Amino acid sequence: MEHKTGHRPDRVPPWPRFLWGLVAALLFAVTACTEDRGRERRGTWPGDGFIRAQGRGLVVDDKPVRLEAVNFSNFYHQDLDGAELLRSPHHAEADFARVRDMGFNSIRFAFDGDWYADAPEVFWKWLDQNVAWAREHDVRLVLDLHTPIGGFWLDPTSDAVSFDIWSDPRTQQRNVDLWRAIAARYKDEPAVAAYDLLNEPVTLDSTGQQWKDLAAKMVEAVRSVDRNHLLVVGGLYGVNGRYGTDGVARHFLVDDQNVVYDFHFYEPIKYTHQYASWVEGPIKDGGRYPDPNTIVPTGDRVLLSESVIATPSLPPGTSDWTLHDSGVVPITDTSAVAAMPVAITDGGMRGTAYFDAVTVTEHGPDGAQIREIINDQLDAEGTLDWFHWEAGVASRSARFAREPLGHKDTGSLSITEARGDGAVAGWSSDRHLFKVVPGNQYRIRGYLRGKDLAPADGAQVGLRLDVYAQSPGAAGSGFLERSKTYLEHEMMKHLEFGIKNEVPMSVMEFGVVRQAFQMQGKGGDRWVTDMLALFEKHDLGFAYWEYHGAQMGIYLSPAGKPGEINGPLRDVLARELG
Repeated sequence: MEHKTGHRPDRVPPWPRFLWGLVAALLFAVTACTEDRGRERRGTWPGDGFIRAQGRGLVVDDKPVRLEAVNFSNFYHQDLDGAELLRSPHHAEADFARVRDMGFNSIRFAFDGDWYADAPEVFWKWLDQNVAWAREHDVRLVLDLHTPIGGFWLDPTSDAVSFDIWSDPRTQQRNVDLWRAIAARYKDEPAVAAYDLLNEPVTLDSTGQQWKDLAAKMVEAVRSVDRNHLLVVGGLYGVNGRYGTDGVARHFLVDDQNVVYDFHFYEPIKYTHQYASWVEGPIKDGGRYPDPNTIVPTGDRVLLSESVIATPSLPPGTSDWTLHDSGVVPITDTSAVAAMPVAITDGGMRGTAYFDAVTVTEHGPDGAQIREIINDQLDAEGTLDWFHWEAGVASRSARFAREPLGHKDTGSLSITEARGDGAVAGWSSDRHLFKVVPGNQYRIRGYLRGKDLAPADGAQVGLRLDVYAQSPGAAGSGFLERSKTYLEHEMMKHLEFGIKNEVPMSVMEFGVVRQAFQMQGKGGDRWVTDMLALFEKHDLGFAYWEYHGAQMGIYLSPAGKPGEINGPLRDVLARELG
């Protein structure tokens, strides 16, 4: 998810005269196809009525439509006082025309509930002004309560983090009342496309029931004064005060028929948010798109235990940092398809084992090195990509730590007191999953040390490459390359809710950092192209993040008149939305 902080496309150069006839014929065919589907495909609204949910899609005056939007952040993240809204340099009326010229038909329009609390009269003047600009330029607004009164969890590292909306009934009621007031004011305004009730809810409870209860109150408040407008109900984004749902279902139905159920999509996060300053770490090089050498698991992994490649085990007692090397070992099992390094204690131990500076190389049958697959120095940033796990015992005792010191750097991983016969405890990172070629040879190396280490008889304490076979029945037989197929696989995890319940869904945030367009071979244009194709295939409304923004914007200037533009992104949008 984006923890965030319109220039008209260039004219097409003149074409040879003979091509215009072909173009006209193609345009006629496309128009006929569009009319057959009953949809005004891009940019225009087929009627002046309200947008409504119908089956798994949206309609205006009974004609199918999609929300094709861009996000206006409106500086929600800059601690703006509500009294300053009318002087905000974020955008002007001309930007609505630019949005329209780029091919968007809507704007997801963020606001902070505190702006209303600070200065209600200014807030209404500001919102009225923007609704009028939208009406004038035939653009519709999705009003987005991006940060509620008494709630800010989008940046966990900020001093302003607050979850009061969940713990204080009076604060919660103020947000409910705000939606009632907005709905009463705009109940007869078709230029307002929808009300997006709450952006990326992260609750304090462990089940997300707090968001379900608040969503019900917000729906009831809106419907008490406004039966016209579409509601956007986002899924659950986190529980226990942190992002991540830990197996809790993200989507749920509300008691209303005119609703689109929303999710945000930034997959794979390591790619879309590489180099982003607001991400903890931050992520450095997140790779490219598409990438046949980067794979993700899609089902239960089938371990080929006879093909595991391991370093020598740590000796008992206390030892200093020492390089442990598996040597070059062939993978001969023809069913092997993938492997991943793990730091592991297998068989039980007392004391502490430390792991650092992991490298994996691939070699041909003759032993010649083909490539270095992994070079993870496990410094303070690198350790954040690794996650611990246990198996093999009912009562789990191991303790895990991301250490502040390592072998010649600022980080390492440790496991302490993994007791019990058959106890298995380890660290691993799905980011380091890679394809293997049966017949080739592989080598894992890394630095290890022990403190008061007492392994059980036959236990292994070290690094190893776990090697996997295909997973029958799973997508891609258990592993998918980073590609459009992978994006659709991840998207379907959400869309199954819409299919099961016969309700429409949308993606009111998607986007990728500027580096994916500016760095050679990163493929940001391809990622956006594939995303837009999937939205069309699955009839999903969408909103690109964002219009202005130094790291993810179409315009990389933070505000005001368009300055530096992300040219490759602009070109993709002009081609796909024009």
